[in-house]
Amino acid sequence: MPEIKGLLRFIGVATVGFCLAGHLLSAGCSKTSTGENPHLDRTWICDEVADDAMRGQDYEAGIHLHQRFLEKEPENGLALYHLGYAYGQTGNHLKEVSYYERAVELGFFGERIFFNMGMAYGELNQPKKSIRAFKKALEIEPDSADNHFGLALAYQGNADDRLAEEEFLETISIDPAHPDARLYLAMLYADRGYLIKAAAQLRKLLKTHPSHRPAREFLERIEGQ
Repeated sequence: MPEIKGLLRFIGVATVGFCLAGHLLSAGCSKTSTGENPHLDRTWICDEVADDAMRGQDYEAGIHLHQRFLEKEPENGLALYHLGYAYGQTGNHLKEVSYYERAVELGFFGERIFFNMGMAYGELNQPKKSIRAFKKALEIEPDSADNHFGLALAYQGNADDRLAEEEFLETISIDPAHPDARLYLAMLYADRGYLIKAAAQLRKLLKTHPSHRPAREFLERIEGQ
């Protein structure tokens, strides 16, 4: 199946960056409002000017302004979280996770920090830490399709296809229209030689997202085998 293998490599390169970035942004990571922590019954408020920079996607300014704010409030969990997110958007995932971890140590569990931590550890090719982070995310939001999808990616990164398949299927059971879960599940099936299963997932994906070009090209290759 050389043509299928080649397309899988193309899809992986073409979509994985978009997929991860899309989930990071859709997770509300750049929300810059007051951060409430139900675990400690505590509220953090971040710097308004620093948060304006984040809202404007000026992440370099966001880094500088949050660092300056943290000089005055070094134990502000929300500001540490925002600073980590800003570093992640500039591609510095080592600093991203270091600030997430510091925020968590202070008791900040809000705004889906564990989801973003899991994605960042995935970018750093540390699947075991990514798995732990997504499991924490699921303890807080067990019915989140995105959290299950992130855990599936982490299991895939850890070469555990069986658990990855289970989590992709759980994602789809929660959100049947989740395009990334169906696409990555189809890729997993095709990689294992289950082309009928892969094609079925792609057809379901195209019913909800008919303009999804990688899925359509992938399905055409499978049907041409």
